[in-house]
Amino acid sequence: MNRKLFCCCIFLLLQTTLFAQTSLGVEGGLSSNRYQTNITNRASTVLTRSNGVYVGLPFRYAVRRWLYLTTAPGLVQKGYSMDRTDPFYGEFDRHVNTYLQLPVGVSLVYSWRRLRVSLDPSIYAGYWLSGRVKGRTANIFDFTENPGTNGQQSESFHLSDYSGNYSFLSRRDNRWEFGWSLGLGSCYHLSGHYWLTGAARWYQAMTSQEKKAVSAIPAYNQTWVFSIGGMWTLDKL
Repeated sequence: MNRKLFCCCIFLLLQTTLFAQTSLGVEGGLSSNRYQTNITNRASTVLTRSNGVYVGLPFRYAVRRWLYLTTAPGLVQKGYSMDRTDPFYGEFDRHVNTYLQLPVGVSLVYSWRRLRVSLDPSIYAGYWLSGRVKGRTANIFDFTENPGTNGQQSESFHLSDYSGNYSFLSRRDNRWEFGWSLGLGSCYHLSGHYWLTGAARWYQAMTSQEKKAVSAIPAYNQTWVFSIGGMWTLDKL
């Protein structure tokens, strides 16, 4: 057989196999982030979770009926809030950070009629695209004097709101994030090439959001992502 014809046939066969085992989709949902760090040096302060949104474009390639290679580039919000307590109650500092994220992993699949369930371990890389900050703090130039019972006066500072874009500092902010992820997924076959998907994933950052040059105390994002979506495939494996 002519070598060029042979190579052409192999190329077409590989292309057919690739597209026959490729699935593409779109998904969206909610994120819930916890900022893991030590704040014992901050009096009357608690860290609370912050919820956000997630959108992704999942891609799956079937190696076996039970094993897929997966990725899902997307945008995910990872926020947190530092709330003051006790005499500072009412003050807070809330961050909403948006990351471009790329997980790469495998999917271990079990199929039962129209339903597929999967365990999805992966590693991921993320880039901190933007941030928003809003909060409320005491205004030292706006206060009320309160007469005391013993003739002494006390001052009550009024609270002022603030809101704006987060300003990145190269010396302080580590905009690249790397970590691992573990998820549970499901796919339900609607008809033809169309599937309905749902997933819950846990993302654990292994890199601190603040550089050591600024803070010796690391701060990691721990993020839950819950999503639903749809997927289109050219096969029925």
